[in-house]
Amino acid sequence: MDESETTFTYELRVPAAANAGEGWQEPAHSGEMTTWGGTAHDLGRLVLARWRETAPEKYTGLPAAVEVRSDDGRHAVIDDPTPVHGPTLALECAIEDAQAADLARDVKRQELAEAMRDAREFDALSDRNIEHRVRFVLDPDEARRALGDGKD
Repeated sequence: MDESETTFTYELRVPAAANAGEGWQEPAHSGEMTTWGGTAHDLGRLVLARWRETAPEKYTGLPAAVEVRSDDGRHAVIDDPTPVHGPTLALECAIEDAQAADLARDVKRQELAEAMRDAREFDALSDRNIEHRVRFVLDPDEARRALGDGKD
């Protein structure tokens, strides 16, 4: 997925305020970014830094954390707004790329399982025939689970 098409959502929470009676249901601050070209980690640091500069007085000095998620599977929880560089930045990028790849893999596996069940139902392919066709993608046990009742 092209990063320019990725939507990031974030929630900032202030644990001390939540525990003191504000509750955990609603974040202290939240938002969405559709034009963000950086990482989820960087967005979290930016949101946290801005929060520390502009937070209402009742939150001044209280520790806060930002949770960032993207629709392509990226996820980060940030409690320090200090920018990172070099190998640490590369590590964060690799983590997020792996997260996005994991989500893409999960989606493709779900699509494969659905296609397998459709081939059985609408083209009357046998389970053994389907297992043979997907043998380079799924081992026989995974194929049988995918062909199950759809609960796996």
